[in-house]
Amino acid sequence: MELNPASILRDRYRITRLLGQGGMGAVYLAYDLALEHEVAVKINHGNNPDSAAQFINEARLLAGLRHPNLPRVIDYFLEGSSQFLVMDYIPGDDLKSLVEQRGAFAPEQVLQWAEQLGAALSYLHRQNPPVFHRDVKPANLKLTAENEIILVDFGIAKVADATQATAAGASGFSPGYAPPEQYGTGRTGPYSDQYAMAATLYNLLTGRRPEDALQRVLGQVAQPSAHAANPGVPSRISLVLDRALALRPEDRFASLEDFVRALTDFNDQSTQRIIPQTVPQSYFPPPPVIPPPGPPPAGSSDRQPPRRYPRLRLAGPGVLVVLVAAAVFLFSQGRPAALIPAVFTRATPTRVPVLVSPTPSPEPVIAPTNTPALTATATSTPTIVDTATFTATVTLTFTATPQPTPTALPLVGGGRALAFVSDRADGQTLQIWTVKVSLTEQGLPQAGDFSQLTFDPGDKQQPAWSPDGSRLLYVAPGEVAANGLDIFMLDVTQPGAKPVNLTARAGDDTDPAWSPDGQQIAFTNNGRGDRVRMVDVMDADGSGLHRLSVDLEEFNPAWSPDGQWLVYVVLARDNNILYRRGQADQFASGEFFDYKAISGRTGQVASPAWSPDGSRIAYIQLVFPGEGRLMSMDAATRGDKIVELTGSGLDRQPAWSPDSQWLVFASRRDGNFEIYLMRATGQDSPQNLTLSPGRDLWPAWQP
Repeated sequence: MELNPASILRDRYRITRLLGQGGMGAVYLAYDLALEHEVAVKINHGNNPDSAAQFINEARLLAGLRHPNLPRVIDYFLEGSSQFLVMDYIPGDDLKSLVEQRGAFAPEQVLQWAEQLGAALSYLHRQNPPVFHRDVKPANLKLTAENEIILVDFGIAKVADATQATAAGASGFSPGYAPPEQYGTGRTGPYSDQYAMAATLYNLLTGRRPEDALQRVLGQVAQPSAHAANPGVPSRISLVLDRALALRPEDRFASLEDFVRALTDFNDQSTQRIIPQTVPQSYFPPPPVIPPPGPPPAGSSDRQPPRRYPRLRLAGPGVLVVLVAAAVFLFSQGRPAALIPAVFTRATPTRVPVLVSPTPSPEPVIAPTNTPALTATATSTPTIVDTATFTATVTLTFTATPQPTPTALPLVGGGRALAFVSDRADGQTLQIWTVKVSLTEQGLPQAGDFSQLTFDPGDKQQPAWSPDGSRLLYVAPGEVAANGLDIFMLDVTQPGAKPVNLTARAGDDTDPAWSPDGQQIAFTNNGRGDRVRMVDVMDADGSGLHRLSVDLEEFNPAWSPDGQWLVYVVLARDNNILYRRGQADQFASGEFFDYKAISGRTGQVASPAWSPDGSRIAYIQLVFPGEGRLMSMDAATRGDKIVELTGSGLDRQPAWSPDSQWLVFASRRDGNFEIYLMRATGQDSPQNLTLSPGRDLWPAWQP
């Protein structure tokens, strides 16, 4: 809503002129026809309709405030979707204009203003409930003829509510002066006004605007101390400001009063305990020292690796007896003769009967309904040569009943095949394979019907099924070697179909992720000159390419099942932080996924995967480069209810089953990369599905 000069608002306020305008609204000079004096009319635009009641409640509280360094709120009202505050008009220049005209102010003058500003903010914080201004900056400090400052503009002030984060109707920030927690929907408090006040004093003392908090968090810029920016600022004051400008709220002063006392009362010995010996230079803790990859620590909750190639010690006459017994046992179990070598080459994992065929088989995974009847007779006529040797003749007779019609076992997870990457064909090239995962009559998972899907040269990785399960994306070297890795699409409904290269361009294209409607594909590309990874989106046929990332290094995109959000990882100063973009602004801007803590309570994040029912996000909490612990967190509360599912620290690449009840992932916990299956609740141990001497990676469940 735009107000024209000479127009009359509410039959009382005649608009004189525009005083200032910003992203949240505008401030007008007006004449109060009832009280016959000048007033300032603040209008907020574009607010959530649900915030009207909140605005009225907060405006009533503001109207009751009385402090010499605060203007009075005279009136408040709503018109349409706009909110209005009518306040005392404070003539004179604001400190932003004065800094631009004159440069930095003397420390003695700034400290005098600091006491006045601190008194006004402390008064707001002592209200019941407390009031947080949330927009302290030089432009909102008016200087009177008596050399006193007045803190104006309550347009985005917030009344404290312990149960809610920042309301949409009151959101906003001023880059350089807003603390990190004010970006997105973070929880603000008195510590937020402390940060903004320190940033304001920094500007008044140095003549330069502080660096943007978000850029500091992401490691894009460093904040020089006030003393470094202006040697005329005493080191003691500079240290105090450094602490109040800490990126973590808990690293700032315990209260605004403590901050002002440390600034202004140099003779108070208690301030010596407030000033830190060193000032944190980064929001983030230093990255952990990563030990060389090794076996899981002792006492891990996951099962210990079995010995993959047990030795069989068979000698003397007992060899024949063992062979006969093995043959009888295999036939009694209904196993094909082709599996006999497996008895001597592999240890069966605990609780998981896994059928592994050396060649792809079109047969479905089945369970026999009964066992063929078998009989065996043996005769032995020894011929004694001497006391050390003898020969034996064994005759075996088998009689088997006809094999009944097999009954197919139910597949795990409500899907079809599980795609994964393996070099089991030739021991060298990673190709796409599929396997069927079913449940036995005892409810245990088993794998079978292994089938190779790709055969062309070049390692494949990161398979991703389309929502209807008809097309499979994967990453492989492109036809032009200089272009690096490309994203290919294979139509699995067309036998013999050739894969189509969707991204034949410079740079490595990785991390393909289908949108829930199957119309778009998000992925990562590092083709920019500096090789920084960025998130791009294209149509399913490779057209309509556009970039979402701007400055930050972003990768590992994953869509929410409703298509409203795209989560991804941001790399900032060696920290992997979970971010998200929303459909509301066409995924143009990103925000921290965990709005309660800037770096997030998730730890170092890799490979986020949204469950098909939308309730949880699985991810890898990094321990070693590229791998760590499998975690799961509540998607709705964005960082709450985090569950550690595995503890080996050697896991990677999680994928959900279509029914959201199971998770598969790759791990080298058994000394070699294999695919593992576990319930999404984490209530039982992961089960090894692939059991191959080769590498098995990148599982993806076909819907």
